[in-house]
Amino acid sequence: MDIQFEKLKGNPNQFFDILPQEWKNIIIPNWVFYKKTATIYVIKENNEIICGGIVFSEKLIEMTPFEIEHLHLFAEGYNYLGYIWVAEHKRNLQLATKWMTFLKEINPNQKYWLTIEEEQLNYFYKKNGFKLFAESSDDFDTKEWIFIYP
Repeated sequence: MDIQFEKLKGNPNQFFDILPQEWKNIIIPNWVFYKKTATIYVIKENNEIICGGIVFSEKLIEMTPFEIEHLHLFAEGYNYLGYIWVAEHKRNLQLATKWMTFLKEINPNQKYWLTIEEEQLNYFYKKNGFKLFAESSDDFDTKEWIFIYP
């Protein structure tokens, strides 16, 4: 598999097109607010985007109350990772791990944080060097976990 990791330039819809509709409904109308402070990184195979994610350097409009409690992470130099996605026909090829590895290599001193709502993803992020930073209490509607790197 000959893959290339790159910062997406030009039309962001190249990446948005591979996202699930639920995510598109959130990110596309808000991209106008993010495009100056967020960067899309993708993995391409034969010029087709098969994996990607967005690095945010400022607060997202659609953050949950639990995430808002941890906005101090931006002030501490962390960038937020969101919308990490692998095209369904390319799953189980370690592409999300490769995406994170590439990202860490091109920005070796950058710190990152992210939120998950699916507990089974804990293992994946720990395997990729992230540490559990916070877990939401039962006061929130949805169970969430925040991970940080390094």
